[in-house]
Amino acid sequence: MKFNKKKINVVNMQQVKKSVFATGIGNAMEWFDFALYSYLAVIISQNFFSPVQNDELKLIFTFATFAIAFLLRPVGGIIFGKMGDKFGRKIVLTTTILMMALSTLIIGVLPTYDQIGIWAPILLLLARILQGFSVGGEYAGAMVYIAESSPDNKRMRLGSGLEIGTLSGYIIA
Repeated sequence: MKFNKKKINVVNMQQVKKSVFATGIGNAMEWFDFALYSYLAVIISQNFFSPVQNDELKLIFTFATFAIAFLLRPVGGIIFGKMGDKFGRKIVLTTTILMMALSTLIIGVLPTYDQIGIWAPILLLLARILQGFSVGGEYAGAMVYIAESSPDNKRMRLGSGLEIGTLSGYIIA
């Protein structure tokens, strides 16, 4: 009769708590940006789409641009997941958070349709693609990072810190 000896994941709890807090903050920042876009959809539709179109159509285009980011999340998760396996989770998490911040900055300083015409919605779409791609990599990478660095008996509770970050981002927005 063979007995399986379980390996117990022994970790520094102070470091784990810092990691959970940091990933929660990063996640809150990313979902803050997502939430802010959706909350400001009417304003975005008026500023980034053609004044010739009716308001309903502009709002549909705004939400279609919002949706593209959700469609790209799995792609970001796959690509950044492989990169995380190869180069380490911390590097990938830092990269995805910087990409999200850059895309949000781009959206914040984009000229309106009145200023640059058709390039306004095109640049908005490209920035949203970058946001969706980066948030897909950030969320998946952060969850794996927490799971890998947490003690076995507290993995579920510590993993919920990421979801708290998501909800906090929406609430703050």
